Amino acid sequence: MKMKTPVFSILLCAVISPVVFLAQPTLVDAIEIFEGSLDDPNNEEIALHWDVANLTDDTLNLMVTRNIIQLVSPFNLPYDEGAPGAYDRFCWGPLCYPYGQFSSFSTAGYLVELHPNETDTTFIADYYPAGIAGVTAFEYCFHPVGDIPAGTCQQVLYCLDADNCALSVGESIINSSPIFPQPVTGLSSFPYQLNGSTRAELTIHNAGGQLIEQKTLRSQQGVVFIDAASYASGVYILSLMIPTGERVTEQFLVR
Repeated sequence: MKMKTPVFSILLCAVISPVVFLAQPTLVDAIEIFEGSLDDPNNEEIALHWDVANLTDDTLNLMVTRNIIQLVSPFNLPYDEGAPGAYDRFCWGPLCYPYGQFSSFSTAGYLVELHPNETDTTFIADYYPAGIAGVTAFEYCFHPVGDIPAGTCQQVLYCLDADNCALSVGESIINSSPIFPQPVTGLSSFPYQLNGSTRAELTIHNAGGQLIEQKTLRSQQGVVFIDAASYASGVYILSLMIPTGERVTEQFLVR
């Protein structure tokens, strides 16, 4: 088992990084890559941890959002107990959140409050390979409510018996453009194109993993429209998956 962390130390970041100026949190010994084997019983549950420090002069109130970069197949999402596939969860503040949840709760009691020069030690990212080899990649962002760009993000690759511990660079079966405009305050669009497939399943979940909308798309290309009037304010996850298991995932915020 190998874990890789960023080269620069926390002290160096504090001296030369604009993080302090921008009042963003600093991640201490954040892990970039986990490499291991499915034959190792210790890898049935992979728990990665790093601290989150406030090196600014401001008090920070932070939540966590977990973005999908790449998934192995099958991946058990939305999580269904007993279904095949790898799955994940994370812990932050007072809770370890349900499997497959995309973000921590945004209400005050669930935020982590960090005063200047304080460090939080509660974050844990749990990954369960469930016998599935390959590379799964997530991005964990620590940020104020509704403002991911104001936070700090870390991408992590979980590599189990992978020939190449890296993101796939082959031609995508699904081409899509980001949901625009964001945040969704009126009508936003999600253009897509299926290269060779004639059907795709569209799902939209809220941050708690609840299914909000599901439909079958039968056109090789088109545009999905998202109407803010149809959703309560909050974070949502749109997923487009074709029968072979390939998928793209987009996160959007409704205000």
